[in-house]
Amino acid sequence: MDWDNLKVFLAVAAAGGLGGGARRLGLSQATVWRRIKALEDSLQTPLFERRPEGYALGAAGSALLKSLEGVQRSIETAGRSLAQSGPGVEGEVRITAPEFPGQMLAERLASLTRRHPRLVIELLTGSPAASIMAREVDIALRVERSPSAGFALEGVFTIPFNVYAAPSYLKRYGAPKSIDDFKGHRLVDFDRSWAHIAPRPWQKSGGRGATVVFRSNSPHARLAAVRAGLGLVLLPELMARASPELCVVLPAEVVGTLELLMYVAMPLKREPRIIAARDFLIDLLGETAAPVAAPKKRAARSGP
Repeated sequence: MDWDNLKVFLAVAAAGGLGGGARRLGLSQATVWRRIKALEDSLQTPLFERRPEGYALGAAGSALLKSLEGVQRSIETAGRSLAQSGPGVEGEVRITAPEFPGQMLAERLASLTRRHPRLVIELLTGSPAASIMAREVDIALRVERSPSAGFALEGVFTIPFNVYAAPSYLKRYGAPKSIDDFKGHRLVDFDRSWAHIAPRPWQKSGGRGATVVFRSNSPHARLAAVRAGLGLVLLPELMARASPELCVVLPAEVVGTLELLMYVAMPLKREPRIIAARDFLIDLLGETAAPVAAPKKRAARSGP
């Protein structure tokens, strides 16, 4: 059995389609199709069910994927060693994340690039839920706990939120006295489709009585509006740190926190490029947010 064909099989299984598998491996879609066909011919059984939305593992494919887990464990130590040596890590890692950790990742990416110059990070900051469902990502940072097939939870981090305002706004309107008494205040708010992505205390009663003067699904747009003195805003502390001129009106102890969850595609989690990107994110988030659950990175380094 050709190991290269097995690597192609793992990539297509993780991506859910030929196109995604080809992107992960840096091959053409036609080459990936030929490799899968060669593997199926050698095993004399189809491994995937071809569907309009992509490739789904059939019974034989699921059995093969399970049997390969032992092979992956046997090379885990070698993979971790490669992940620690810059020249050995190369390829592309596709990460999906909300905008606020995405911004932080971009700001600190130079340190990862210096360590692994041949590693390419592709960051998607649209809808993490849609991306992970499409299985077109390697690592997903999410604020909603809804596990998807083929992804393993690698870490959970607490993200504090505060209510902020510009000094010019506070000079004109003052500050609200509590989370549920915003009468007479102006609020820069979430787009309605994102209103549920907020700490529970805020969802329950935050901003009550305020006049909403601007809505946006972009935290960058909300941040810009507040910096201009338009109103009060709820933002993650990770993002507002870049704007030290803003004042904390209500702290996280009042407003609440969100959990940021890290998921990694299981068939790829022992690949050096994935290990390097995952460890970078765990270290980065560990410096700026409180870990809720011990990241599996630590356990993985001590053995399978």
